[in-house]
Amino acid sequence: MAEFDPGTLKALSDISRRTPKKANCVIFMGRIGGALIDNVKYAFLDCVRHFPDLQGFFLTHDQAQRDLLARQNLPVLLFPDTEAVQICARASVVVSDDFWWRSHSPVHALLEEARTFQLWHGIPLKAIGFPEIESSVNMTPEKAEYLRANYSGYDAVLSTSPYFTEHAFGRAFGASDFPELGYPRNDGMLRPPDKYDMLNVDVALYGELRQRRKEGWRVVFYMPTFRDTGGDPFSDGAINPGKLVEFAKRNKIIFVCKFHPYVQARIASNDPHVRVCASHTDPYPMLRLADALVTDYSSIYFDYLLLKRPIVYFQYDHEAYVTRNRELMLDMDAVTPGIRTADEEALYAALAKVLDHGDPHEAERGALLARSFTHHDDGAGKRVNQYVLDHLVAMAAQSAVTPQTTSIPRRTTA
Repeated sequence: MAEFDPGTLKALSDISRRTPKKANCVIFMGRIGGALIDNVKYAFLDCVRHFPDLQGFFLTHDQAQRDLLARQNLPVLLFPDTEAVQICARASVVVSDDFWWRSHSPVHALLEEARTFQLWHGIPLKAIGFPEIESSVNMTPEKAEYLRANYSGYDAVLSTSPYFTEHAFGRAFGASDFPELGYPRNDGMLRPPDKYDMLNVDVALYGELRQRRKEGWRVVFYMPTFRDTGGDPFSDGAINPGKLVEFAKRNKIIFVCKFHPYVQARIASNDPHVRVCASHTDPYPMLRLADALVTDYSSIYFDYLLLKRPIVYFQYDHEAYVTRNRELMLDMDAVTPGIRTADEEALYAALAKVLDHGDPHEAERGALLARSFTHHDDGAGKRVNQYVLDHLVAMAAQSAVTPQTTSIPRRTTA
């Protein structure tokens, strides 16, 4: 957890205590310092579009993200600007999909009394939260303390289905409620995007992919997760850029590499058959154009189930990953409905098979989809905001009337 100046924290906390709260004032906290990506992006946009009873603001620590939203006249705050401090001090609800703001920014001192809705950023295959703390892999007492503090104390944590409430989110987080509403980011994958959905999307690449598909090309997205111990498939030598280009040319494929926001990988290729989608941008409107997905342990593949298209797993470092990076929270054999490969040649063979001859794991994908998502539509953002209005704002309003009920019971352990 980052160290903050005690005087700054006290000053912000004092401002918060002196400022009357507005029950319907909601802060949408951008991920990793305020990036316009993932579940919070789409929840915020649906708040602005459809919920006039909510006064929602997107909070960022990044000037470029602030400017991006301001150009569209969307309600955005840049911390620590004066306006951001004033509005955060009167906010009654925080909606986030990570906990960067709790551990790496003094803004948390302004939001001590706010209700918290954790949307998180993916159904976990790898261990997170309390199961990660209990693991012996890559764990220290200091890391365990940090995780215990940041996975605890939420009013609500978003889930996608009863199965994952029981087997993942309910185990990983300390919270009072786990509403099964679906992921707002999948709305951007399931519907044709409008101008707001396309904010922080690589518009040029999106246009190129659409044109190439019209010309008969196929699109494959490669989206590996990050490694706690560092590295990526290209720097690790698991994928040779030259071989990748050769395979893509031979099969009339555009291969789009989109790395985790924590990863800044480089690919030694300028060939038009291999494209890189910047790691800090939003890939979801482009994913609807993908004919197949390649991943490893990333939660992205659960989302991709909604498109009912093939998934291939490239797990070149499986043994090292589960012994040095993270244990897995789920039984991999039960929740990976696709061909699993461990070397580059097997990866290309698997891709050619599913693209040319169909996916032999289609039935398994359908079964996992049914367990993973209660809702299969593009309405998760609306459901999330309706929950905020009906539950968190309502509780904040009630607390303002009856001060003795300023909090609701919270589980602080899994």
